[in-house]
This record gives sequence, structure tokens and C-alpha cells, in this order.
Amino acid sequence: MSAIFGLVNLTGKPVTPSDMGCMALALKHHGVDGGGLWAQGCAGMGQHLMIFTPEDRFERQPLISTNGQFVMVCDGHIDNRTELLANLGSQAEDLTTHPLLEIPDSELVLRAYEKWGNKSLQHLVGVFAFAVWDIRAQHLFLARSPIKAPTLFYYATPGVFAFSVTPKGLFALPFIPRAINEQKFADKLAHSPADPEATLYRGISRIPTGHCLTVGRDGLHVQNIWKPDLSRKIRFQHDDDYLYAFNELFEHVVETHLRSLTPVGVMMSGGLDSTAIAATAARLLKPQGKRITAFTEVPRLGFAGPVPKSRYADETPFVQSMDCMYDNLDMELIRTDKAIFLDDIDHFFSHIERPFNATSNRVWIEAILKEAHQRGMRVLLDGMQGNLTFSRNGGGVISQLLQTGHWRRAWMEARQMVQRGTSQSMLRALVGQGLMPLLPASFWLAVERLRGNPLHDTAQPFHHISPIHPDFAALHKVAQRARDWGQDYYYRPASDYRVATYKALTLQDLGLFDTAYRSMFSVDFRSPAADVRIVEFCLALPEEQFLHQGEQRSLIRRAMKNRLPPDILSNRLRGQQAADWFERLTSARAGLYQELNQIEQCELARRALDLTRMRRLVEQWPQSVSEINGRIYDYHVILERGLVAGRFLLWFEAGG
Repeated sequence: MSAIFGLVNLTGKPVTPSDMGCMALALKHHGVDGGGLWAQGCAGMGQHLMIFTPEDRFERQPLISTNGQFVMVCDGHIDNRTELLANLGSQAEDLTTHPLLEIPDSELVLRAYEKWGNKSLQHLVGVFAFAVWDIRAQHLFLARSPIKAPTLFYYATPGVFAFSVTPKGLFALPFIPRAINEQKFADKLAHSPADPEATLYRGISRIPTGHCLTVGRDGLHVQNIWKPDLSRKIRFQHDDDYLYAFNELFEHVVETHLRSLTPVGVMMSGGLDSTAIAATAARLLKPQGKRITAFTEVPRLGFAGPVPKSRYADETPFVQSMDCMYDNLDMELIRTDKAIFLDDIDHFFSHIERPFNATSNRVWIEAILKEAHQRGMRVLLDGMQGNLTFSRNGGGVISQLLQTGHWRRAWMEARQMVQRGTSQSMLRALVGQGLMPLLPASFWLAVERLRGNPLHDTAQPFHHISPIHPDFAALHKVAQRARDWGQDYYYRPASDYRVATYKALTLQDLGLFDTAYRSMFSVDFRSPAADVRIVEFCLALPEEQFLHQGEQRSLIRRAMKNRLPPDILSNRLRGQQAADWFERLTSARAGLYQELNQIEQCELARRALDLTRMRRLVEQWPQSVSEINGRIYDYHVILERGLVAGRFLLWFEAGG
């Protein structure tokens, strides 16, 4: 995999080696294994290399096409290599004389672009981002894969276009100013998806996942290239046929994600998503005599709470069951006693260049990555996006049955949910999952007000989950912008789960975290559950495969029967990540006053953050388990995220 960057002077002015050298130097930590630069006329491109797969050893970028027309840089991995090589036909006849292991992924991407042009994206499966400069036509093409992809940021004026894997690569150019985009900062604080192409930096945009960009003499154009047919439905005669088809695809996808030059690890909780991936990987690796290490975050020994209702704190019993079931799976429990999310945070900002929401998770994620790096592992599997794909809970079944007039079946499904313990009552299931998604939004809001939902404030519905200052939110019209972009702060159940799932997958861009952590630890995250083949298969399945006879997340439970331990298959609780977060925060309480004092020195922080509210939370510290259970949002969301946002602004003002 590579970090890619480039510059085009649309006025025809030559790109200088100095320009390319500045970008390369700023991004040097993204490529510990080599790289290259190319510049000719008004265009230049570069690449920094990290080797993760056997094929990566043969990367020599930037690549120039055989006819000399195209120059390409590519970041990522292609997962349908064999099929792609066969489909390329005559375009890749010269490659067929080489062992497949000697053909780098970038070569396949370039050949695909030579044959199909912009439509090459329909033939590529993987996690990738690439840029192609057409010397003859004098235009640039950039693209990111659907769902999950390395990041691509860009700066565009009528005369100049520059792109980079991170903003830092752009700011290395002397003519690109470094300034905060206050509008986007306000949107982020309020958890609003408004304007997904904008970034926290003024004048810097990003290409969303599943999109491509072309720029040339005719201007700049961004296009969505991932538009799955949401009306497509897979229908089999028997339920077992769905399980067979899923398992066959799932094993193939996991196998393609195991391609690595080093031993592979997995970030594994006790939940269904990551254990299904770990179990499948272990089974695939065993005939090769290979092992896989499972890294699991657990709280300190003796930790006893508090934990929210329906959650559990310690994954140990579940991962021990996996350890007993698979003799080539090694269990590694990761404890991070006394560490807090503010530790060494400026170093993290220097790689991610933005604040982050999963505050307490940063500690254990980095501990796992550090351990994997020390063991010489460069690939880690994870279960990200499983809850949107193969382990969906089937929440749309009852509303679909009611919509289509199958009332008796809806009643039977609700009854079975009560029998399974997945709903407290039939009325709750029929009304909450069946009727409410079909009613007008105004009626839903009225019901939520009657229930005392704290999100009932229609002026600023994000108030109880955001540290934003009310005046700053009003100034930037955050609530209106959020509504315009379809943000639902009331978390109303979707009436069409296919559309809702597609929307969630297009908005949840994890590439920046993957890119940042890859540069910090030289470890690549792989997410089989987010593979486009799995996603499109699951989007086409009948919703009742996910809620089957009252059993939520039924598809993966049935598919993994006899492949996962019974205690994992039957578990209805969810693990609490960083369960001891409040204990850690309490231990750091004295230092939080100093943190707030420093943040208050930043003019933008004083305007953007409700620092008075944050200071009050530190002063009025909960004294009992019951008190913190009722104020989790106050401390885990408002205080922690507010501190991170404030520290980010301080880091930015200090020059990053």
C-alpha cells in the first residue's frame, strides 16, 4: 500500500521538483519501505510505499502505461486479482507470463484503466484510491473504492489542483493556506453530516468513498460511482440455501483479506462479527500450518463497573471459548491500566489531523497496534461494519410485513421476539418496529416528547450529545444544515432498511483513521464485513433472514452454528468498549482543570465549545455508580469529546 500525492498546474506552468519534494517530505512517515516521484510538464505525482503483501515487493510507482499516455499512483489492495487478470484479456497478455505473486496491484489497476477508462471501477474489488494523469488529454482522474478506502484530500483553484493522502501533504505547498473551516468544525461538533466533501480546513475538500473526480480544462467534476441496485433481491427456495451462499462468499472474502507477507492478527471482541471473522480465518489458515493471534481489549483486573444496562465489561470468557475451539488461534488480552485518551494526543493529531469521537477507544486500539507491530504483524482483521451487513438485527421485518398486509405474520414474529427475549412485549415490537417507522416524522417527534426523550429540543436537538456552544451552533445554522442533509437526531427506525443501510455505509468513512494508524504503526486494517461483495449480497437478502423466528442477527447466528462457541451464539448482550473509561477519567480529574485552563486560551475554542458547561461537569463529579449511569452522555460524550476538540484547536494553533 502507498501514500499518494500529486500536483497539476492547469495554466500549463511546469511543476517543479521543489514542489514535489515538499509534499514527499511532509508525508515521509507514510512510506517506510520506499517510494518514487514523477514530474513532466504541468503535472507531477508521487508515492510512499509500505509493504503488506507479497505483491507489494514489486511495486515501482509512479507507473507509466505501455503507450506512454497514462501515469498512475495507487494506494490500497485489490482483492479480485485472479478474476481481474482473466477479464483484462489481451490488455494483460504480457502479464500472464509472470507468476501472479510478482504482479503488483497497481499494475492491474493501470491495465484496467487502460482498457475500461472511468468504467474500470466497476471491475475493481478492494480497498483502494488511485490517480491517473492523462498526458495526451491533459486531465486528471482520481477515485476511491466504495465503503472503505484510503483517504484523498484535494485543493482546487482555476489554476492549480493538488491532492494528497492527508491535508499535511497539501499544506507543504507554500501557496496553500492552513486555516480552520469554522462551518465544518461546527457541523462536526454537532455530529451533522452536512456537506460531506468539506473538511475541517478551509479550501481543502475530500473525495467521499465510492466517488471519482475528474479535473482538466473543462473544470472539476465529482461523481458517485457506487450505486447498487437496492431493488435487487436474492431469493432461494430454502433457508439453508441462504446460509450456504453466504458461507461460500464469506469464506472467499475472508481468504482474500488474509493476503499478507507477515503473520495476520485479528482485533476480536466476544461479539458475533469479529469472532465469525476470526473463526473463518483460523479454519482457512490451519491447513497451511499457520496461526492467527486474536487481540482483545479488557478492563483492569477486578473492574466491577459501572456498565450500562444490556452491556458487559469483560470479553475474557467469550474469547477463552474461541481459544478452546480453535487450536491455531492465540489469545492475547490487552490491558491499558491508568492510560487515558489525552495521553500523547498531539502525536496522534499529527497523523490524523482532526478531532475524534471514539475518545476512550483510542487507548486500547493503539495498545493493540503497538503489540501487533512489535510481533512483526502488518495486517489486522477487524469486524467493522458487520452490524450494517451480515449481522443486521432485522429491524425492518415487522414494518415490511405490516406495509404488505401480512398482519398475521407480523403478529407471529412479534410473539416469537417476546419468546426469544429480544422484545419486552408484543405491543412494543409491533408499535416500535412496525408502526412507528411508517408514521409521519411529526407524529414520531410528538411521541418522543411524551416519552421524555432529551432530544426533543427542535432548535438544537444535538444539545445533549455535543459540547458545541449554543451561540456557535446558531451562528453557523447547524440545526438547519443537519436537517437539509437528512440528519435524524431522534434515531427514528427506518421504514426502508436497504436505503438506510446504504446511506450509513456511504457516510461512515473510516479511511482517515486507517490511514493515520497505518502511518503510526505500519499495520493495515482489513475489514471483511465492509467488503463490497459482502455488502451487496446482504443488501439483496430478504430482511427476514436477519430477523428469523424472533431471533435478531439471525443470519450470522445460523451461518456460524458449530463454528462459534455456544456461549457466543446465544449471547444477547453487547460488550462495552473501554468499560473502565469513567474510572480512568476520574483518576485524571485533577488534571482536567489544567486542560480546561489551557483550552480557554484559544479564541476559537472559547467561541465554539461550551466551556462553562464542561467545567461544571468537572466540578460536579458523580459520586455513585447510579449517578454516572444516568449521566453517561455528559461525561463520555460532552466532556471527553469537548476536551479532544479543544486540544485539537491548541495543536492546530501551535502549528501541528
